[in-house]
This record gives sequence, C-alpha cells and structure tokens, in this order.
Amino acid sequence: MRCALALLLALGLSDPPPPGVGERAPALELLTVDGRPFAPASLEGGVTIVDFFATWCGPCHAALADLSAVEARLPTRARLIVVAVGEDAPTVRRFVAAHPLPAGAELALDRERVTARQWGQERFPTTFLVDATGTIRHINRGWGSGYAARVYRWLLGLRARGAPGAPPP
Repeated sequence: MRCALALLLALGLSDPPPPGVGERAPALELLTVDGRPFAPASLEGGVTIVDFFATWCGPCHAALADLSAVEARLPTRARLIVVAVGEDAPTVRRFVAAHPLPAGAELALDRERVTARQWGQERFPTTFLVDATGTIRHINRGWGSGYAARVYRWLLGLRARGAPGAPPP
C-alpha cells in the first residue's frame, strides 16, 4: 500500500493544489443531513460565504455566532453555506438542534473530507468569501479577536468595489 501511494505521489497524481484568493472556487459536491446531494445552483450571481466547521470545534461555534451577527448587520444578505467536515449526519443534526445556524444558512456534510481538501481547508474554522463570478476573494483560517469585523469589512468591500452581481453601495 505504501509503495502504491509513493508511486502516485511520484507521478504527480495526488490532489491538485487548492485554490487561493483570486482563483475560481471548486464545486461543492456534498450531501445534505438527509443524505441527498447538496446541489447549489451555482456559486455565481451573488456573494457567498462558505464556512467549514466541525461540531466539536469551540472556535467554530464562535465563528458561526459571529457570522450570524455579521449577516444581521448587512444591508443585503450574503448566501451562507455551512459545511460540516468529517462528521456523520446524526452528530450534525444534534448539534444544529442545540445550536441553530444563522438564519438562511444552508447546511451540507463533507463526511469524507473530500471537498475540504479540494478547497484547501487546513484548520477549523475556515471561511471563504466568494464573489458573484465564483472567484474566491478572501480566506480566513481560524477564529479569534477581530474575526467578525474582518468578515464584515470584506463583505462590504465586495459591494463597494462593485463586484459583479453586488448591489451598489
């Protein structure tokens, strides 16, 4: 097994590098908590926040609360997709029952961590801001002092720059 893995890596057949700021966001090939395919129409057409979290991650809980507060302050809401990484549906359902997600948030599961790897999610939480063209404009890894203000400022900046699909400031 190790030889096969080493051969794949040597041949360059490992996962492609994750996208960075200014690059197109990968597809979200996930499941809902009900086991159905999570199929967002597109990440284009408006500003989207994609937040990768885990139920056991304390900073993730704080980030979700901050995202809820940020959303409440925005003149127009951004789309919020919350991705539970590496956990099963019953665990995520119990968490959401005890800790409701921000209003309007879409919840998806990445049990096998495939999408998290494609997006370059390296730590919890990781928050991506995607503009109306489907391009990643900001990445925040982790949570700490200033998280809410930073995300709010980034979202307002996307609007102020006249990002395609964003309403005028």
